[in-house]
Amino acid sequence: MINEMMRKCRICKITKPLTEFTRQATAPQGRQARCKSCRSKARYESGDYLRERIRKHEYRHNAANHYTDVTIQEVLNATNCAYCDVEMTRGICESSEATVDHVYLGHNIDQNVVVCCRSCNASKGRMHVYDFYQSSEQFTDKLWHAFVSKFTSRFLKREPNEQEIEAWKQGFKEECEERKQYGA
Repeated sequence: MINEMMRKCRICKITKPLTEFTRQATAPQGRQARCKSCRSKARYESGDYLRERIRKHEYRHNAANHYTDVTIQEVLNATNCAYCDVEMTRGICESSEATVDHVYLGHNIDQNVVVCCRSCNASKGRMHVYDFYQSSEQFTDKLWHAFVSKFTSRFLKREPNEQEIEAWKQGFKEECEERKQYGA
């Protein structure tokens, strides 16, 4: 009777209770061959988890995202946060988990998103990126310069020179001040 309530995962080779396996009517014992944790890990590593989150975001906000597989692959391959440069992990719901953040709210295009840790994404919220960098003592001029350089290169589709980076930094500052002036 105990064996009927247990199943061995084909991935991790651990025998677990049937409740640890997703239902599948056509499978032996009515459950999938891999356990939920192995399935979750495989979905996360393949990008299926991220694609599903993007799809659900579109549905909740009645908006169309225009993220290409290139952007999704960037998220999966990212090692450091675009804002604080902390090394990101692959753990779901950890503060250093890789997430996608909109630099400008409401613009769902590849050039407007960066890969950042969950902590920075939550801290930034709806703030302008310049305000976000100014609001914390952990952010340095070096981090700000690196962020602007990387963000600019996505728009220009090439590496920017120092003059262009400085112009973009000034532009971010002016946008932020204008937003404050008009209460946006």
